Amino acid sequence: MTTIPVIVQAVLNDLHQEKSLGPVQGISDLLARQQRRQHLLNQIQQLEKEAQSLRSQARNLPTLPPLKSIQWAQSVRAMPNLMFLEVDTTGLHEDAEIIRLVLLNIHGQTLFDCLAIPSQPLSKSLVTITGLTNAEIQAAGIPIVEALSKLCKVMQGAYVLSYNLDFDLGKLREATQRHQLSEITLIGEDLMARAMSYFHQSSYPKLEGLCKQIGQPLPSQPHQTALDRARGQIAVLNAIADMFVSLPSAPTPQDTPAEDEDTDDHPF
Repeated sequence: MTTIPVIVQAVLNDLHQEKSLGPVQGISDLLARQQRRQHLLNQIQQLEKEAQSLRSQARNLPTLPPLKSIQWAQSVRAMPNLMFLEVDTTGLHEDAEIIRLVLLNIHGQTLFDCLAIPSQPLSKSLVTITGLTNAEIQAAGIPIVEALSKLCKVMQGAYVLSYNLDFDLGKLREATQRHQLSEITLIGEDLMARAMSYFHQSSYPKLEGLCKQIGQPLPSQPHQTALDRARGQIAVLNAIADMFVSLPSAPTPQDTPAEDEDTDDHPF
């Protein structure tokens, strides 16, 4: 099989030869030149097909990790005041109540873990989603006002990452407004948005799916808790900082939600 460099050199030779010829010397010379030029065009067409194939292969090369995301993750990971926030609630609706607040550092050490007593017992589906039981909340829970006050003290001076920060901030804001408290100031960023950019996702990826993709799967429900999801956030940040690249995987079937009144979809 003729290689591309050989074809290119042949084309160059033929072009040079045609350029060096003088006026046409009769019919036989004209026919010979027409034949050579047709051969030249055929060779160029062959090169164009090869180039098209090469372009297609180049477009289908594995996507390179974005440098900006890597530099961001490495910089954030080095911050001594970095914390990872997880907020468990009774749903996504506006009157949903916060039932757990968790903060971990980059090493996975628990800086804050507080249960808050809701106005109503958890439904069966919420027990499955949060990994909490009503008995646990009643035994260790405190009023939400006290929990928020403690959270603010621990977060003071911290840079906070949260997976779907808008959701967590919204629930914190709703809780403070409901109990007529000062709004909580949080300095940080949304890890989900950064992960979406790094892993080239066109829609918001679930934390559980990303953790599975990077080889750090979360425990299955109902054994998955806010602590597990906070550790999952750490794993995702480390994956970005360490330039983890994985092949796209086939979508997995979604679990059927429990037949209960609380079927809101959660970001994790």
